[in-house]
Amino acid sequence: MRMHDRILSNIIPLLCFSPLSLLSSPLAAAQVIPPVTGRVVDAVSGKPIGGIALALQISTYEGFSIHTEVKSTAMSSESQSFSLAGWNHPAASPLDEIRSYWLTVNEGFETTGIEESSAETQVLYNPMSNQSGWAANDKRYFPLVITFRGDGCQRRWAATCMYLESSSNITIPLIPTLDDPSNCNKIAEAPLRENCRQLNTFHVAFLHVGSYEEVKKGKELCGQVDGSFISKTCLDQLALHSGGKNVAEPIPAGMFPDALAGLPVMTNRHCGPRLAWDGRVGCAAGYGTTPKQLVAVYVEQRPEGWDGLHEWSHIDKPISVTEEVRTGGKVFRYEGRWYSGVQSADGTFSRYEHESIAYVWFSGKTLVQVEFYDPIPQQEEFLTYYLGKFPSTSK
Repeated sequence: MRMHDRILSNIIPLLCFSPLSLLSSPLAAAQVIPPVTGRVVDAVSGKPIGGIALALQISTYEGFSIHTEVKSTAMSSESQSFSLAGWNHPAASPLDEIRSYWLTVNEGFETTGIEESSAETQVLYNPMSNQSGWAANDKRYFPLVITFRGDGCQRRWAATCMYLESSSNITIPLIPTLDDPSNCNKIAEAPLRENCRQLNTFHVAFLHVGSYEEVKKGKELCGQVDGSFISKTCLDQLALHSGGKNVAEPIPAGMFPDALAGLPVMTNRHCGPRLAWDGRVGCAAGYGTTPKQLVAVYVEQRPEGWDGLHEWSHIDKPISVTEEVRTGGKVFRYEGRWYSGVQSADGTFSRYEHESIAYVWFSGKTLVQVEFYDPIPQQEEFLTYYLGKFPSTSK
């Protein structure tokens, strides 16, 4: 039995639970699950669909947890209706009553363990239907849960759940995955058309996540899904799926000259790669000699801008932060300490304290930091150069 077949998310408090409450429930009294018959059709074309997996599942109380299992399975056919056998549950006690039963469509034949939320969970957290460990489904269509209890779709994404009173000769409209959500307008029924729009807008947001411009479009699509919880989840998942090529960006001309104030640039100068999620790209270089780097320069650009400085500096736990107004604008001066040590041949260890100073400022949507590991005579020349190249807009 898979781990998620037994879930503990619905714990029944001892003080609130009684057999009488179970017996008074319509589901508690319904120990016979009727057969489920019908057909599966394409929600846009209305044509029957073959090869779609259907599974009739139940949940029962098991101690103070909920146990789910598959009771009947079938595959849809383009030429005839599907049929799932009913089931008679001989409850040994009121604690063994059926809690709920539902039909999963296009989710494979495994128990979901999450009841009427299973289709919603698949769409939200496996938007491309390609993650290992998830039940296999036909990628041409979105999964769907059919519930036979009135409250089964409450607090669920309506686009992934449907309530039906009858289980006999039902028609299940599956929404296809479309590259263009506007094709949902071919559906005449307004609620189904809106469900199609939401599902496919969510889906299309994940089709292109390899670059900043593509992800930017995906963000816009996420915001159009429902403007609420589903849109927020879409953005959260998009952040996890956005990738981009791990390729260095070209260094802008003059950002890190070969030598500055008499100090040569080191071999560590670079830019990128650019992050697909927000388009930011960081550049860095050191100045000094191979045995001792004296200056570090960081330049980070964000197309979407920054929301504030937030004590941003590579100096950890600065001793003080002050503001200075210079030619080129305001800068923030961070002062800190760092320590180095040398072990001699006789095993003794000498520890040295260093005073580090970093100057940080905004230049539009670019953040610049020039850090000196120790005070050096060339500090003013470095600051004059970078404030000339990136004039401060800090306030």
